[in-house]
Amino acid sequence: MSSFEYLKNAIRRKGCTLQQVADASGMTKGYLSQLLNAKIKSPSAQKLEALHRFLELEFPRRQKSVGVVFGKFYPLHTGHVYLIQRAGSQVDELHIIMGYDESRDRALFEASAMSQQPTISDRLRWLLQTFKYQKNIHIHAFNEEGMEPYPHGWDVWSRGIKRFMDEKGIYPSRIYTSEESDARPYREHLGIDTVLVDPRRTFMAISGAQIRENPFRYWEYIPTEVKPFFVRTVAILGGEKSGKSTLVNKLANIFNTTSAWEYGQDYIFSHLGGEKMALQYSDYDKIALGQAQYIDFSVKYANKVVFVDTDFVSIQARCKKHQGKEHPFVQALIDEYRFDLVILLGAMADEQNTGASGPQSNRTPYLNLLEGMLQANNMPYVWVDEPDNDRRFLRSVELVKQLMGEQG
Repeated sequence: MSSFEYLKNAIRRKGCTLQQVADASGMTKGYLSQLLNAKIKSPSAQKLEALHRFLELEFPRRQKSVGVVFGKFYPLHTGHVYLIQRAGSQVDELHIIMGYDESRDRALFEASAMSQQPTISDRLRWLLQTFKYQKNIHIHAFNEEGMEPYPHGWDVWSRGIKRFMDEKGIYPSRIYTSEESDARPYREHLGIDTVLVDPRRTFMAISGAQIRENPFRYWEYIPTEVKPFFVRTVAILGGEKSGKSTLVNKLANIFNTTSAWEYGQDYIFSHLGGEKMALQYSDYDKIALGQAQYIDFSVKYANKVVFVDTDFVSIQARCKKHQGKEHPFVQALIDEYRFDLVILLGAMADEQNTGASGPQSNRTPYLNLLEGMLQANNMPYVWVDEPDNDRRFLRSVELVKQLMGEQG
C-alpha cells in the first residue's frame, strides 16, 4: 500500500473525479495523479493541505492506531461488549465487522430455542445503538455467503475480508478477539497482529450459543438494546368488566415486569372529555398509534415478558361494532404486531347471556365478534372462561409459565 492510499480511498468515498478533486485543490490532474501514486518526492505542503481540506481529512495527518473486531453477533451479548470496549480503549479507531450468511444464520436459528430469527438489520441495529455514543467505533456488515463455514475456509474468507477492508479504507494494525483458536489463523492469513482479550472468559463467561439455546437463563448477559428482541408478549383481551385490566396488573406484578395499559381509555378522557359515545371513525387510527407506543415502551423495559391490556384486533372489533366498518391503519398494526400468547377472557357473571349454561354462557356478542376477527387474522388465542377472578388468575399464570418454559 502506498503512503497515499488513504487519499485514494477518501476520493473514492467522496465520489468525485480526479479532475474535480484537482480543481478544488488548486493543482493539475497530472500533478494529483503523480501525488497519489507517490511519484512526487517533496509534494507542496500548501497543495496537500488544500487536498486534505477538500476531502475533509485531518492535516497534517497523524498516524492513527486502528483495530478491528470480527463476529456474527448472533446475538450481541455482554462478552462481545466487553471485548469491544477493551479494544476501543486501546486504539484511535475501531472497526466492528459483522459477518452474515443467510443459509448459515438460518441454520443457527433452526438449531436454537429463539422464537424468531434476528435479521441482518436487527444485528446491525444492536451494534449501532449500543455503541452510538463512542465516535471512534465504526460498524460494518460483511457478506460471507458462499464461504466455507467456520472454522474452515480461512483462505477464501481472508481474501474476501481483505478486499472488503480495502474498499472501506480500513487498514488495521491489530485484530482483537476472545477466541484463542483464531489468533494464529488471523496472523497467518491476514498478517495482522492479534490481541487476545479475556480468552478464558474470566470476566464474562457467556457465548452466543448459550443465549441462542436459552436466552431467559442468561438474561443478565443480554445487552439492554438486545433484550426487547427476546421479550415475550402476552395480550389480555376481553369486553368491559371482564377483569382484563386488573388481571394485567396482577400478572405484571407476579412476573416483576412492565405492562401496556389500554390507551383508548386515556384517549377518551384526554380528547373526548371522558365520553366514549363521542368517538368517531377518525379517532381509531390515533388510538391504535397510541397503543403501539405504549406497547413499544413497555417491551423496551420489560423483564423477559410483557403484558398488554387490549391489542389491535380489539380496537378493530370496536371500530367495526360502533362505526360499521374496519380501519385500514388499525389493520396494518394488526399485521405488524404479533403476540406470543393471546388470552381471551369470557364475560363475568353480571354480563353473561341469560338462560345459558356451559362454556358458551360467558361469550357476549362483542366477544363473538372479537373471536371471529382473531380467527380471520390467523391469531391463535386461549379462552380463559373460569367463573371467578382467582381461578382466571391462576389459569393465566399457568399459561404464561408454559410460554416461558419453552426456553427454560
